Amino acid sequence: MCIKITEKTPFENQVYHYCSLETFRLIVENKVLFMSDYHYMNDSSEEKYFLDVFETEMKNLYDGLSDEEKANIESDDYMKKYMARLSELYANVCFICCFSNIRDDLNPWRAYGDDGKGICIGFDKSFFEGLVKEGFFAENVTYKAKEELHSFISEKLISIKNEHSLITDSVEFTREVKSQIGLKRAKVKNPAFLAENEFRIGLYDSLSDDAIKQYVFDDIHIGATGLKQYMGNIYYLENNIKISPVDYRTNKNRLIPYRKLELGSELFKAIKSVTIGPLCQASPEELAKFLVCKCDNCFCGIDTIYKSTLTYV
Repeated sequence: MCIKITEKTPFENQVYHYCSLETFRLIVENKVLFMSDYHYMNDSSEEKYFLDVFETEMKNLYDGLSDEEKANIESDDYMKKYMARLSELYANVCFICCFSNIRDDLNPWRAYGDDGKGICIGFDKSFFEGLVKEGFFAENVTYKAKEELHSFISEKLISIKNEHSLITDSVEFTREVKSQIGLKRAKVKNPAFLAENEFRIGLYDSLSDDAIKQYVFDDIHIGATGLKQYMGNIYYLENNIKISPVDYRTNKNRLIPYRKLELGSELFKAIKSVTIGPLCQASPEELAKFLVCKCDNCFCGIDTIYKSTLTYV
């Protein structure tokens, strides 16, 4: 196996995962990527940005119901309870791993690459796209202004309502809301973050119609047994790649739920370049030896080890 050490720009169609040197070691040694619970992302306002618009448009939809439809409502605070339960139902069901489409960029070095002391791993974008199946996505983040997001969600809700009543066909309505709108929330961000040029891979846990009916409409909580069963789920993708049960790590005095994308030897086919951070003291030669040591004699598609040339202050 030959690993070239070069200052040439790595080839196109890569997405870049910025991380600390220690996380890079764990990724390579364990042949995994870490997918964190979407609720625990660095930008705490990200989910709120989407949900605020969604809740507003749901209220608009409800306010626009006919008197005949509202006559079927048993409680005056139906919508408040519905939205609260729906929000709980979507908790802890989305796990994502984030990348940038830009290599060797100052902002992600500061935010995710251990303030310039870390590593930027270049992955073959098409590798992740080839893993896509129901429940697993790999795509660029869409940056929508609030006005555009309002329009998108409003049009979807009206289309769903025309097929399924919020009141008399509520389970089917909720299932479609989940499918057409809810699954978009981890793929949409405020245009203020456009410079990140982000790409994400993620798992959306499937929610059955029975689960929706029991949890949202019958007020049945999932309970400790059901929660443990859900957290223990394993998801299988192509080429013996799997997503592990939920585990926890600590970060800034918080417990963070995560799952591991267990790539096995496929990791070395997916990685196409490694960029060493501007303040990282590991040399390209040391990194090359480390990768040779850890690749278990399997095929390694790493073409380039690149040292950042950024001026970092």
